[in-house]
Amino acid sequence: LGGEFHFMSFETRHMTSAMDLIRVNDLHLNIRQMGATGGGAHKYADEWHKLLGILIQREDELDSLVAGLQFVMEDVPGECYTFKPTLETDCTDTSTDHSNKHDEPPPPQSHDDNTQQAPPPPLPSSSMYHIDQWTHKVQRDIAAEYKNNDNTTNNNNNNNNGGLYPYLLVTIGTGVSILRVDGPRKHERVSGSTIGGGTYWGICRLLTTAKDFQEVLNLAERGDPSKVDMMVGDIYGQNSDALEKLGLPANIVASS
Repeated sequence: LGGEFHFMSFETRHMTSAMDLIRVNDLHLNIRQMGATGGGAHKYADEWHKLLGILIQREDELDSLVAGLQFVMEDVPGECYTFKPTLETDCTDTSTDHSNKHDEPPPPQSHDDNTQQAPPPPLPSSSMYHIDQWTHKVQRDIAAEYKNNDNTTNNNNNNNNGGLYPYLLVTIGTGVSILRVDGPRKHERVSGSTIGGGTYWGICRLLTTAKDFQEVLNLAERGDPSKVDMMVGDIYGQNSDALEKLGLPANIVASS
């Protein structure tokens, strides 16, 4: 359609101010109904209708989450990704590389009797990793994989959606919910925890002078986990042979 999405983020305790902002700028005049999910869709529905004349259409929170993730995986290549360590040899290039080089299969080799097969590469050791590279973003083109596999399975009359399912979806909000997803719109909440973002925010308010969640995130970026967490090196030593077997550097968090 050629349009754009605009996102506004604010804490629900500022809901009244947000509605005032919408009303003052006449952003609500052409809106008669709006979809919403989460606890606020129920808690503030009457106020939205009374002050702005907008009828809130409540959608199930977990249904919306699974449907949104399904859309991302099917239609937005590269949006799903994983974090992998980058070998020291890869760190010499300072350019940003989000390619899927770690997941690509090796090039085909000739099986001719006169061709000497190259030995397999050695297992990475802890000294080969840079701690700063453990947040290397490796793109996973699940959308392309899904569509290719789905076409293959459809031809085989097999409805397992190319091996994409089942998977676990963990959502961390005020609390934590763990869902098992078996297919489009097919999910079940299998576990969860009351210890989540609300717990973290409460502890941060007790231990710091932070006034909002963004301020807490800014503090965390400047923090040093080695001062409060137990590192792998605290358990095995800084230059232990065990680190080589584990394939972990000494300065990775073992326990928070």
